[in-house]
Amino acid sequence: MVNYLLLLPVLTGLLFLLMMRSDRRRQFVEQRLTAMTMGQTSEPAPLSLVRRLHAASPNMVLRLFGTRLDAAFEAAGNRVGLLHLLVAALISAIIAIGFASRILGLNPGLVMMVGVAAAGVAPVLLLFIAQSRYRSRFLDVFPDALDLLGRGVKAGLPVNEALAAAGREIADPVGSELRRVLDQMQIGVEMIDALQQMADRIRVSDFRFLVVALALQQKTGGGLAETLANLGKVVRARKQLRLKARGLSAEAKASATVLAILPFLVGGVMFLLNHDLAKVLIVDPRGRFMVGISFLSLVSGLATMAVIVKRALR
Repeated sequence: MVNYLLLLPVLTGLLFLLMMRSDRRRQFVEQRLTAMTMGQTSEPAPLSLVRRLHAASPNMVLRLFGTRLDAAFEAAGNRVGLLHLLVAALISAIIAIGFASRILGLNPGLVMMVGVAAAGVAPVLLLFIAQSRYRSRFLDVFPDALDLLGRGVKAGLPVNEALAAAGREIADPVGSELRRVLDQMQIGVEMIDALQQMADRIRVSDFRFLVVALALQQKTGGGLAETLANLGKVVRARKQLRLKARGLSAEAKASATVLAILPFLVGGVMFLLNHDLAKVLIVDPRGRFMVGISFLSLVSGLATMAVIVKRALR
């Protein structure tokens, strides 16, 4: 086990080098795609690694998995890649194996099961956190984009011109997503289809309201400026409600932080007051097992409280 832990820095360094190389290739592909949309080249854009894998494979399961994985990366703003998931799986597996073998003292079969479970859960958790942060950043800026879009339409601009102005003026990630929509429109994609693809990509319900409003206005007509103004009020009201929920849940978060710190403080005080008695929890395998179970109980309780608070903020 010690030898495996010593290999962790080497493996992590190699994976980070591969990650940097992958990021440079992704930037090159994005530049080529931008050049294509501007009419500077007619060469086909190279596909991503995941798309090439599931496009070349005859197995439908692998194709479906590759499609879902690409969609998950796009929902996180492409800030997380395949190598990030591999690094998270490797680190979590090594930590879980060390914890299960050294602290809990489990048999090798259970240790491997724990390591495999940790390696499977860590990438999913990393993707979920990245997607949640990306949606939060999008929702922080989206009301300003709606206001700018409504003012542009009210001033007499076409919807595509108002979208272009919002893409230039609004900060990322809203600005970058709108510019991507405009690039798709330049190569022949319909505006509603491009916006629907954006809605499916970012998975934000507030933006779906805008897509539905634009689609209805395109089919039935009506005052788009008034519709956008009302939609902006609704989105801002939802944002204020989420902020209020965060304020109300601050007490629960503070309580969870205090409860998480208290066991370590009490353990440190006990170790200082009665060193011989507290040393049993470290030297004796039964004591380490009790400490490990207590740590797992603490982590599970904090995770449950975090899930409850997260659901209340939706």
